[in-house]
Amino acid sequence: MKNILLVDDDQINNKMLTKKLEKKGYHVIQAYNGKECLEIFEDNITIDLVLLDIMMPDLSGSEVLKRLRKEKTQFELPIIMVTGKSDTEDIVENLRLGANDYIVKPVNIEVAEARVKTQLALSDLQKDNLKKAELETAHAMIVTYNHEINNPLTIAMGLLRKILKHPEDKEAVEKNAPRVAKSLARIAEIVKKIEAVSLGNEVKSSTYAKDDKMVKLD
Repeated sequence: MKNILLVDDDQINNKMLTKKLEKKGYHVIQAYNGKECLEIFEDNITIDLVLLDIMMPDLSGSEVLKRLRKEKTQFELPIIMVTGKSDTEDIVENLRLGANDYIVKPVNIEVAEARVKTQLALSDLQKDNLKKAELETAHAMIVTYNHEINNPLTIAMGLLRKILKHPEDKEAVEKNAPRVAKSLARIAEIVKKIEAVSLGNEVKSSTYAKDDKMVKLD
């Protein structure tokens, strides 16, 4: 069940719209002003979509929108503005500030539900795409790790076997030890590069060779 945060200082409108949305199968959390809305997010309550009234005392819906957009993108948190005004400039300004859509009072529940469904579907689609991208990236990291580290590791292990087999052969030890060190240094370098491109489990698009399904380490 999706959680919708309904923010409207008009208690009658708030309660009426809450009942209608709950009948449509949504879980509605109510806030009666901008401050309450922001406090709900501070409490880390999961919210899937916000219906936000523009005209509210003290802290307007537009100001709340600005603050929320500093924390969450349009796909992370769809916000639909609810307005009693049909002023085109006002609507455009809120869309510019990051609103996903708007509905006009008095709210038609069928229109509201259609727009809520659309924004939730778009948000879910984006999240699914991000998960797929993360899986592709994880696979690319594994392939890169195996490919880039396997060669110097194989060389180092082979040389170490030679050294351990004939430790008395000082000439062979002196010849192979630097090569072992070089291979190990290459492995350490590769590990650092992998760490660099995977900070925060993110890989920059410029480092991801999609056709090869590998991360570029050069």
